[in-house]
Amino acid sequence: MSNVYRFPGGDLPPDFETNMPDDLEVKHCYRHHDRETGVSCSNCERPICHECMIPAPVGFRCPECVKEQSAGGSRAKVVTRAQVRSRWSGATIGAPAGLSATKVLMGLNVIMFVLELVTGYSGLLGGGSGTVDLGGLAPIQVFLGQDYWRLFTSMFLHGGLIHLAFNMWALWAIGGFIEAAVGRLKFVVIYFVSGFAGSVMVLLASPATVTVVGASGAIFGLFGALAVHAFLNRGRDFQSRALLGNVLFLLVINLMFSFRGGISWQAHIGGLIAGAAVMAAMMLAGRKDPRRPFELPDGLAVLGIVFVLVALTWWSVLTFTL
Repeated sequence: MSNVYRFPGGDLPPDFETNMPDDLEVKHCYRHHDRETGVSCSNCERPICHECMIPAPVGFRCPECVKEQSAGGSRAKVVTRAQVRSRWSGATIGAPAGLSATKVLMGLNVIMFVLELVTGYSGLLGGGSGTVDLGGLAPIQVFLGQDYWRLFTSMFLHGGLIHLAFNMWALWAIGGFIEAAVGRLKFVVIYFVSGFAGSVMVLLASPATVTVVGASGAIFGLFGALAVHAFLNRGRDFQSRALLGNVLFLLVINLMFSFRGGISWQAHIGGLIAGAAVMAAMMLAGRKDPRRPFELPDGLAVLGIVFVLVALTWWSVLTFTL
């Protein structure tokens, strides 16, 4: 027989607290966003409601982890807190082996700047005879001469040592994060699609007679990709929640400086939007782990974004010549 304890009179003591603490963090199920829960998956830490709880040897698992375990025919990969922290320190789960794509891109930018100095197209602190002939993005050259290759070569040219130093510092600081989080191939795809998008925005919104150079569009795309990655993981990754605020703060500061004279805000905005879009597509709005290998759906999503950029390029050329 079980014992049931009752307070005299059947009422709770007058000082018995029945309200939830004000500082209690309320989470919502990742599948049923209208349901509050205090239970998380013991593997990935996604918040799960009573309907999504699947008993496990330790705690409960979410349907995604159980599906992964069933598909692999073995135990699902367990992501520990130490591994989550290491994701943002450059040595991640499944980190790409071999030469870093971030370092390769930095090397190409430095080599091209040395070429600018040797040929006289740019001085150490800017100036020189100009970078148009070397591949700078001059919209008028695209509109009248169909020099579409400038949309890509301009990403590796810089207007002086200070310009190069700022961009390479930003690429070094953020490139390792993205490359470690999504892998070398996806990182390179984000970089070049973002740079292309920045050049397209220059065609759409810049005066036709300007010349734009720099890796800023691609780098802003990496910022956008990192912000989306952190946002979509904020509910199950404590590091992402902290990172999201820092990335958004840096974005706001850099966007404010983007509207100063002599800086192409068009390239920054275009790259930012494209980088965020590519990352969101690769993660399927948070339903897919971006560390998975580059698959057919990823390729189709990237091709869709590139198709839109090509269409905008064609439209900008057509409207200029009309």
